[in-house]
Amino acid sequence: MAQYGELLNAYEPEKDALYSYFDDYFNHPVMTKIKNVSDLSVYMSKTYCLLTNECRYIVTFVRQDYNPVGTKKELKSLSWVSIQTRTLGDKHDLPPHDYQPKAIGPLNKKIVRTKKTNEASTYRCEGLPLTVTLLHTKSDTDAEYQEYGNVISALETYQTVVTLNA
Repeated sequence: MAQYGELLNAYEPEKDALYSYFDDYFNHPVMTKIKNVSDLSVYMSKTYCLLTNECRYIVTFVRQDYNPVGTKKELKSLSWVSIQTRTLGDKHDLPPHDYQPKAIGPLNKKIVRTKKTNEASTYRCEGLPLTVTLLHTKSDTDAEYQEYGNVISALETYQTVVTLNA
């Protein structure tokens, strides 16, 4: 079979379910391509925030595509390798997206810290093939994040990087 190339976009029901969970949780945002970085394309959606000098974003990293910057795609159509909720000083001219945080559903899975550094706390997720990383913003890292939590509470810190486990 190798002489015929490789299979593209193989059906992976577990990943498709994860993509759907995040799309539902965030109320089906439209993502805008911002840039290409290395071999990845970055798509973002701005969420409402009350901060004057920072904004909150949903950010996805997908394998680099050839869409021009400014391309809009629904979150559910992006096969991301990482999804982030971030508070950033960068001001991207994007329309705000609205969703209501809710502590129910398939993303309400327990996470357990496996590693802590000065920069971040890393968690494994029980029941989902995800690694959750919470970025530290305070000098007292012991008081910032707990040993246990859930995916939803991690997402709502807006200092979160979620990656799919291989």
